Amino acid sequence: MKTLGIFDSTRQDLHYALRAYARQPAFAAAVVLTLALAIGGNTAMFTVIRGVLLKPLPYRDPARVVNISGGATPTRFREMRAGARSFAELDAYIGPENVTLSGAGEPEVLRGVRVSCDFLQALAVAPFLGRTFRSEEDAAGGAPVAMIGAGLWERRFASDPQIAGKTVTLASTAYTIIGVLPPHFQFPLPDLDIWLTAPTEEPLIPPKSRALSPYLEVFGRLKPGASIAQADAEMKVLRRQYARAHPAMLDAAARPVEVTPLRDHLVADVRSMLWMLFGAVGFVLLIACANVAGLLVARAAARGREFAIRAAVGAGRRRLIRQLLAESVLLSLAGGALGVLLAAWTLRAIPQIPALHLPRTGEIQLDWMVLAFSAALSVSAGILFGLLPSLGASRPDLIAILRAGGAAAQPAVPRRGPAALDLRASLVTGQIALSMVLLIGAALLVQSIAHLRNVDLGFNASHLLTMRIALPPLRYDTDLKREAFFEDLIRNVESLPGVRGAVAASVLPMTPQPGTPVQNAADPLRKLNERPIEAIWSLTPGFFRTFQIPLQRGRDFDPHDRSESERVVIIDDALARQFWPAYPRGLDPVGQRLIVGGIDPRPARVIGVVAGVRHNLEGNHWPGTVFDVFSHYAPQSALLAIRTAGDPLQYTGGVRAALRALDRDQAIANVETMDDLVEAEVGPRRSLMILLESFSGVALLLALIGIYGVVSFGVAQRIQEMGIRRALGAEQGDIVWLILRQGLGLVLAGIALGLGGAAALTRLVSAHLFQVSATDPATFAAIAVLFLIAALAACYLPAFRASRIDPMSALRV
Repeated sequence: MKTLGIFDSTRQDLHYALRAYARQPAFAAAVVLTLALAIGGNTAMFTVIRGVLLKPLPYRDPARVVNISGGATPTRFREMRAGARSFAELDAYIGPENVTLSGAGEPEVLRGVRVSCDFLQALAVAPFLGRTFRSEEDAAGGAPVAMIGAGLWERRFASDPQIAGKTVTLASTAYTIIGVLPPHFQFPLPDLDIWLTAPTEEPLIPPKSRALSPYLEVFGRLKPGASIAQADAEMKVLRRQYARAHPAMLDAAARPVEVTPLRDHLVADVRSMLWMLFGAVGFVLLIACANVAGLLVARAAARGREFAIRAAVGAGRRRLIRQLLAESVLLSLAGGALGVLLAAWTLRAIPQIPALHLPRTGEIQLDWMVLAFSAALSVSAGILFGLLPSLGASRPDLIAILRAGGAAAQPAVPRRGPAALDLRASLVTGQIALSMVLLIGAALLVQSIAHLRNVDLGFNASHLLTMRIALPPLRYDTDLKREAFFEDLIRNVESLPGVRGAVAASVLPMTPQPGTPVQNAADPLRKLNERPIEAIWSLTPGFFRTFQIPLQRGRDFDPHDRSESERVVIIDDALARQFWPAYPRGLDPVGQRLIVGGIDPRPARVIGVVAGVRHNLEGNHWPGTVFDVFSHYAPQSALLAIRTAGDPLQYTGGVRAALRALDRDQAIANVETMDDLVEAEVGPRRSLMILLESFSGVALLLALIGIYGVVSFGVAQRIQEMGIRRALGAEQGDIVWLILRQGLGLVLAGIALGLGGAAALTRLVSAHLFQVSATDPATFAAIAVLFLIAALAACYLPAFRASRIDPMSALRV
């Protein structure tokens, strides 16, 4: 019976709340919209965090699937497989790589990856159609077979249920499709179309380089009973054994080896950013709750007579609190329901922001867990912002309120007014502090982006079109054939109207940079893994002219620098200073010799020195750069760069036609302007900045509304005082300053708390900053001053209205 009574009284409270809000629709709408923005933002961010960071990987017993950091050569991978005792499966992959699908229809560049034959067993995933790879296919000379993704199967093969066993042309080679992977399968990278086997036979890497390069990524499944700590210790022992057995290998040098859950490895680059955004949107929710609590304090103060009458007729304090909490929770549930709709709309956009580089985007979706989180958050928020007003309003001063007279009496009695004002002021101070933290974080990111955009790239990025062309290994199986193809292509492209220059290169600025061991040939020969690692580019003559990179010493490559003649290289000024510290004085690097890489034993003669080029905006991964002539090593997959007179993207069709004229089975991929590649380096920070700025803007607006509300509430409490002061001769300016001083006190207190909080919390964003300190004094001071100006503007309107109060009217209140 007692339970039924509680339910009945709660039903009555909710019914009463609905009628009350129907009489105050503007108030209810303002609260619901405020909460919808805050709860919707939190729901959207929780959905992203749950899908990307918290959800187990969609494999059987996913906690046992681990990644082994550090990379491996094929030799080391084989030794790891033979010596590992903690693993049920140990596999490798390399990618992504571009593979051209030709034959029926237009050639299409697919995004592929090479994996060990047992990779699906390690993940405990079965093909959607067909079978997985066999061990004999995972070796040199194995049958050319492929597995395709569900997206490609639907898009290109019309979901053919008999696709397994059919032949397609990939990289000008007949491949048999043996299976289709499940929908939304994303291992090891998102947006893959095709999976090939034999990663140790990667055709894009020359056979001699494969033996030396730790290019394989290794992962595996732990045996039942084996822990990650045991596997980690075992991998460290195997690495030391490998180093003793192969002391000259590149990966025999001391390298960190760590076994981690595969999920942690996949999300390592975005974990801190997502948690930081979740914290920021949580701040917005707290600010919204404080703002709504302030509104409810004012509303409760205006209902003092109602609560006094209820108490006088026997309503206990607990009953009054329950009624007020029912009203606040009703508002928060309405805000939460609208917030879920806003979150669903937002989630359509978040995974489509490429600059965020979110993995596991296919798993970002609203589900029952997210809805439960939103419901719990709504109820908690309702209790949070409703509890303090409820506690104050449930203790009415019966005598004072009932003496105040009828319905036309003063809405708030003097003994309740100051307490309500103090509570609202405390809430606004907290809002200001939280808003300051968000604003300072956003301002630091704005400065970082400004610094990034002012970085000297070392080349002219404007009017440059870039694209990748991957040549099939069987048709273009020698350096001579690949070099001849790109020479013909460059010649055809340069003949197009408006093209100012075209070059091919193994890498370009703002793309991943491979490294190679380099040493001065005049020094005693050192082991391969004891030589400094420098960036290595292979490029065609005219590269520096096309990119407008200054040549400081010597000459550029020319057509006579063939692979059959003496090997020559060009270096940048950073590498020149590394080997000849007195540069540009002292011994001239031009004419000196370097030992580059571990394959070609011939020392390379330096023929030129160029100004340094940024590999990416934040600095070069390797200390210096060696530029090799394209004919020495013509890569299987190369980048084409074209300088144009107008909009670079308008030349894409002409380049595609020139390519098809040479080889109708080839296609271009990754078509971008160099400006876009540079901007992509800023992209993650820019997206983070936009989100933080959005949260900061909402927080600032709510804080200013809160300041305006508390000052207006204070003015309403002091109407008679204002009238007396005016009657005694106070000027309008005196009244304005009196009110502004009240607002200034809580604003300064909030700013002080916010600066302290920002000093502690902005360190979390330091990993995303560039050339600016997380506690930059100028930023802190500027945001404090700007916030103070905005806050004083919010205070001025109620202060101005107070100064216009008619003394006689005020004294009659």
